[in-house]
Parts: sequence; structure tokens; C-alpha cells
Amino acid sequence: MSDPVQQWDDILADLLVECGHCRGPMSPLPAGADEPRYECLQRMHPACADAAMPALELEEHVAYAVLGEMAKPPVVQALTQALLHIFETDLPPAAEREHAAVNALAAAPADEAEAIRRNLNQYMDEDTFSPRWLADWWNRRAARAPHHKRQLCRTFFAKIELRTGPAPEPAALHDDRIVLHWKTWDNPPGSTGLGEAP
Repeated sequence: MSDPVQQWDDILADLLVECGHCRGPMSPLPAGADEPRYECLQRMHPACADAAMPALELEEHVAYAVLGEMAKPPVVQALTQALLHIFETDLPPAAEREHAAVNALAAAPADEAEAIRRNLNQYMDEDTFSPRWLADWWNRRAARAPHHKRQLCRTFFAKIELRTGPAPEPAALHDDRIVLHWKTWDNPPGSTGLGEAP
């Protein structure tokens, strides 16, 4: 889901990325590089060196997994309820929001006014949390605030494990080198991805 020109976001910074051979931590190296690779820091076994993976490649795989889970109907329902709760408890009263929105629209140029209208209506759109909406959110809106991506990864995963193995075909949906350990939640009915992987 990454934009090719987008800088590396380090979306896994709050997660344990673990070597599948020695169980040691993996870190994107060299530090501060434009194109870092996750590498085992312990290298206790010969296979540890081969478990390395470019950070952007691992992030893209994780992004697909997160967005795929978020697009499942039971998770969409849970997200929608959480969003409505935020609107009801954390935002100003409806009348105050409406007044502020009217003032903003009156003072804004036409193109900005249209953007404000879209922003006000986006969470009522039936397409919200659809795969297309989520991909756009991840690539555009969340790209401006990478901490949102990190929070989502921390919410969904207990850890991520990297192993050696052949790279999959470019169009493959699964990569045997990456093991995602999903957190266990109070699962929404019908969701299969939220239980931690064995």
C-alpha cells in the first residue's frame, strides 16, 4: 500500500520484530538510512543473516494485512461504533460543530469549502472503511501522520517474526518468511484475523 515516492515511515517502531531462528530482536539497519533492512541483532545462528528484509517490503506486507483486517464487515462495524463514540464523547456538541462548519464554509474559497464538506461527510459515507477508502486513507491521510500507522500496528499485532526462505512471486498474497502474531481481542463475531498466530 506504500506510495513509491513516500519516505519510510517506520510503522513497526512500537512492535517487536523478532528473528525466527534465534528469537532475538530485529532492527532496521543501518540506522537513519533511506532504505534500511530489518536484520537480526544477535546472529546466534547462521540462518539469522538470511532472515533480513528491506523495511519497506516488510511494511508493505504488514499494511496489506492491517487494511485487509480493517475491511472485514465485523471489524468495520466495530470501527464505526468506535468512531461514533469518539464523535459523541470527545468532540464539541453537534450544534457547536455545525456552527463552526458553517463559518468555515462561508470564509473559505470554493475549492477549500468543497474539501471541508467532504471532510464533514466522509464518516457518514457508506463507502467508509471499504478497501478503496482504507487504501486512500493509508496512502494519503495517514501518510501525513505516521504515528497513526504505528498505533494501528501496535493495536493489531503482538509481534512480527521474520524467517529465512525464498521470496514469493510479486503477485503473491502470502509470504512464508513473515509470521504475523495477531493480538487476541474480544473478537467481533465473524472476524478470523484477530486471534494470535501460533
